[in-house]
Amino acid sequence: MFAIYLKLLFGGIAFLVGLCLMGWFIYNQFWPTEEFKRGFRSVFQLIVPISCLVVGWKWMRYKGRGIEQVIPPDLKCPELETAAAKARKTLGEFVTEVERGIDGAFIKFPLHTQQGMIEHIWAYVHFYKEGRFNVTLANEPIDDQAESEGRRDVDAEDVEDWQIMEPDGSIRGAYSLTALFQYWEGQGNSLSPLMREQKSKLRSAS
Repeated sequence: MFAIYLKLLFGGIAFLVGLCLMGWFIYNQFWPTEEFKRGFRSVFQLIVPISCLVVGWKWMRYKGRGIEQVIPPDLKCPELETAAAKARKTLGEFVTEVERGIDGAFIKFPLHTQQGMIEHIWAYVHFYKEGRFNVTLANEPIDDQAESEGRRDVDAEDVEDWQIMEPDGSIRGAYSLTALFQYWEGQGNSLSPLMREQKSKLRSAS
């Protein structure tokens, strides 16, 4: 959390410096000072104030890392095992929604990569037919050699979790994400602003 606050502080300073430099430049377009006349060379001198504004604005909006960015991709814990069991138990509910044509449906499944890794990755569901989900990966695999483009079929028995993004921004399902929050906080860790925002959207975490 200290690193987040430090970044917010430096972001505010950079943004303020950018505003001052930009204000000074604009002022001198109408009432040029002797210093400006001697020192101004080209519009390229605007690069510094613009860079300060852009970087400062970006850092002031920094919310820290998300829950899936701080958890090892191969984590095994009782919370995740319970989440997977709950996801499988309620998968029929999810299939019913997919067959109705609901938008914003995702599944998580183990992706086997060319480097022999297993990544637990989310994918957008297009349709369900004969026990298989037709999907497109929603995340880029950590293994850059893994095929991430195009559609693929995933057997229902391989599904580890599911989620449906509701119009109001809340998320139904996503039991594994709730499990990650339980694990993270159980280890005595605090939540970043982004994590708190993510957790607030999870119906299974409320």
